[in-house]
Amino acid sequence: MTQSYQQRVSKSFVGSYRPRTDGLEKASGAAEYLDDLALASRFPGLLYAKVLRSPHAHAIIRELDISAAEATHGVVAVLTYKDPQIASLKPTNSGWTPFFTSTYDRMLWPTYRDRRILSDKVCWVGDEAGVVVAAESPEIAEEALRKVRIEWEVLPFVLDHEAAVKPGAPVIHPEINPESNIFPPSPYAKSDIIIDKGDLEQALKEADAVADISTQYHNADHACLSTRACLMEYKRGQLTCWTSHYQADQTRMHLCEMLDLPLHKVRAITPYIGGSFGRGNTGEQTYFLYTAILAMRTGRPVLFKHTRREDFHDTRNRIFYNCRMGGMKDGTITAVHFKSIGDSGAYADHSMAATEFVPREFAEGTLAHIPNLRLETQVVYTNRIPGSCMRGIGNNQINLAFGQAVEDLAEKLGIDPVELTVKNFGNEWCPMPDQSLAAVVSAGASRIGWSRRNAPGAGPLYEGSKKRGLGFAIHNSWHAAWQETPRGHIQVSARVNPDCTVILDAPTAETGPGSNVCAVLACAEALAFLGIGPDDIQWISHTDTERGLKDQVQTDSAVAYVLAEMMPHIGASIRKQLLELSSAALETPPDQLDVRDGVVFVKDQPEKNKTVHEILYAGDLVPILATTSHTLSDKVTGTPFVATFVEVEVDTETGLVEVLKEIVIHDCGMVMYASGAEAQQIGGQAMSIGESLTEEMILDPATGTPLNFNWIDYKLPTILDVPEVEPVLLEVWKGDGEYPACGIGESVTTCAPAAIANAIYNAIGVRIMDIPFKPEKILKALGRIPAGHSRPVAR
Repeated sequence: MTQSYQQRVSKSFVGSYRPRTDGLEKASGAAEYLDDLALASRFPGLLYAKVLRSPHAHAIIRELDISAAEATHGVVAVLTYKDPQIASLKPTNSGWTPFFTSTYDRMLWPTYRDRRILSDKVCWVGDEAGVVVAAESPEIAEEALRKVRIEWEVLPFVLDHEAAVKPGAPVIHPEINPESNIFPPSPYAKSDIIIDKGDLEQALKEADAVADISTQYHNADHACLSTRACLMEYKRGQLTCWTSHYQADQTRMHLCEMLDLPLHKVRAITPYIGGSFGRGNTGEQTYFLYTAILAMRTGRPVLFKHTRREDFHDTRNRIFYNCRMGGMKDGTITAVHFKSIGDSGAYADHSMAATEFVPREFAEGTLAHIPNLRLETQVVYTNRIPGSCMRGIGNNQINLAFGQAVEDLAEKLGIDPVELTVKNFGNEWCPMPDQSLAAVVSAGASRIGWSRRNAPGAGPLYEGSKKRGLGFAIHNSWHAAWQETPRGHIQVSARVNPDCTVILDAPTAETGPGSNVCAVLACAEALAFLGIGPDDIQWISHTDTERGLKDQVQTDSAVAYVLAEMMPHIGASIRKQLLELSSAALETPPDQLDVRDGVVFVKDQPEKNKTVHEILYAGDLVPILATTSHTLSDKVTGTPFVATFVEVEVDTETGLVEVLKEIVIHDCGMVMYASGAEAQQIGGQAMSIGESLTEEMILDPATGTPLNFNWIDYKLPTILDVPEVEPVLLEVWKGDGEYPACGIGESVTTCAPAAIANAIYNAIGVRIMDIPFKPEKILKALGRIPAGHSRPVAR
């Protein structure tokens, strides 16, 4: 049974269990999403854009005839790669920035500008080819695309990383590396070796035991209910973009930089959006640009929207890891070596973030006390769907190898893996043993009943053929405030009306987890002296660059506290202005006044007072306005930990794996909104269990064609597949600031795949190291499927 967490510091509103402040708006259907706005009834003359999709895994357009498409009744405009404006656009990348607004010249991965807008070259089946149509309906646009006549030069292709690096393999992006499909080193690492500390090989040679684990993480889809879209309108020299991506300021910057437009002539608006799960981090999509050009050319609003099939896009990165971990009989881990090969698919995007940036942070946050440590990576292009940014980017993949290596080494050393974990891991800035890590592991072990764990494969049978096992994994959470300082200034504005109600402009795109609720609760905390609560505060739900405040991007799970950190500044400003306004009414200098519970009073004569309502209504009825722009604290405080413990049941006759129970424990530093945090912990398990057990993208090896880009054949878990999940929130670690919190939304998915893998091993005594853990893999490991067979052997 879930137990409510205990607040370290009591707050009136922050950290509470309560309904969402936007709950009624969303539940009643009043909340507006892009699909509610992008209607012909609202935008007369609305056109619909469709882009040509490649039928080939690797090809070049040699000849193109669009005359029949242009002649189709209802077609208004056709753009191709031959158009001078399109051809002149700079090469780009869909991963300019992780969480801060960035110009083209300051994009995060400038080495890998491998995307052209409406290119004549395609790199995967489903790639955007060189034609886009704007028509009176989506059906007409699709009909016109079918009439385009193309002469293709079909090129050789590769679908896996091993084939991609063989001599003679077709080079997919010669503009990035003319010699091979291997990415050139990033400017941050300068070589394949990211970290090299101590004498790794000697330490492994001297170790009493060495774990050697090799894992494969697949491309997984975000599976958002809504599909990616944008609506462009060009009026009186101003371009307005409505988008379902969560980066309004970055979208505006992308459009301005690529189309050579001044910032004041581009407006980006983000209404409510549904779950995003990291896909909004690839906000520099090519379709923004050609949809904008179509709107400017036609003088009519243009909507571009993915179909469900097209929305399989920018997936989780496919990464292959080998982890060697050496330790001594006393339980000291002396050496860790991670070597990875990342399959970026057709384009780079955020692949280097997953394979280089995140492992470096993981080393700082978890492996800091390992004396001999090496991390190295290599990333290659293939003609697959691109991997990019998805919730838990890079962390999930490295944890699948790490979590299994820890348990494997513990078994070889004859030590409980819980004990081995607490003894060896911790972040760079906190003393050992790490108190946060010890707390999450202890809480998980006690709740799952770790003491009843059997030796691998030695547990009893249930119902004749089923065996049960326990497993766990740990990871550092991310991010704390000091890791978010690249966001720059955080801007918030609040207006106190004469009746003491508040309009809060804390711009961020609400994706569902309740980060906006955190901002409202912190605002209520800061303005409690007005005698108000969260219900008196209206948060402005649409992010709009025309309002002038810089938005905060919904990534790194940080917005929950990033905006909250600005509220004390807002509170101080409003208090100061209120006391100045009250001075005349109470005939007392402002420095001799105070305000509490909605009443302004003279400090030495509390009986001499007036309510805030009386003071504001007696004046000129001008609201009190406070705007702040501050940076976050850069004090390095380390990061806390997360742990996931699971119990699984494996049917040895069918190979079916069922997760029976899951305990998800986060040390949050400070819980900002308890109801939302626990919802994140529970909801995230649908994603992680799906990736672990059922989800997988299937490509035809002969053509590279995706075979299951739909929600029937791409096996998402249903409500029947998600087990009882117990969320546990702790406040042990402490960051810096008024709200010393750390994000949890990313890390809720990170540990489950490794924990499930360990539990399967504990149940059946055979380790499965690549996900998804499908029945055929279980049966093959148990010897029920001999080589050359696809079905179980009858017994």
